[in-house]
Amino acid sequence: MNIALLDDHDLIRLGLRSILSDTPHKVSIDVATADALFDQLEQGTPCDLVLLDILLPGTNGIEVAQRLRAEYPNIKIIVVSMETKEYTLIQLMQIGIDGFVSKNGPMEEVRAAVNSVEEGVPYYGRDLALLVRDIVDARLDKKSSALLTKRELEIIEACCSGLLGKEIAEKFHISLRAVNSHKTNIFNKLGLSSSVEMVRFALEHGII
Repeated sequence: MNIALLDDHDLIRLGLRSILSDTPHKVSIDVATADALFDQLEQGTPCDLVLLDILLPGTNGIEVAQRLRAEYPNIKIIVVSMETKEYTLIQLMQIGIDGFVSKNGPMEEVRAAVNSVEEGVPYYGRDLALLVRDIVDARLDKKSSALLTKRELEIIEACCSGLLGKEIAEKFHISLRAVNSHKTNIFNKLGLSSSVEMVRFALEHGII
């Protein structure tokens, strides 16, 4: 993937570059302001994923995420920020970001988030797990969960934790084909078409 870095701190962007240097991905945009990011995108600079800070000069990451979703819906978004308030996270989930990593956690977690999002599975950092679960509990939808088997619920929870297909198979001692079969059953029961939709549905309806 071609990755854009948007953070007003040079050291953070340098650290992100270092983390991504041993991956097959390329940093195609490296900027400190939202205006610079959109200038590059308007010029046609390739970009598949934006690593986005929330606290930015002249604007904020929520507004940037909203504009990206409206103008460049195919670009994936991972927020990397110190701002982890529940209200902010809910706003970002409603916009439809693909991942969130707190700067309070190990920066290497960014690599895990990028790999997860590349596979189509949203990723929320480990230190946000309790906050995400609180949001899920507040939106509990028992009717949806009643449609699913115990194994299907376990598969969804594993996806929400950022595990990839092979990791899920290893965790439950089943084949990757079985994991994909469970996912297909979940999609059919809930009227979904992808892992991204499944995880967002789970977060919004509290079915885990």
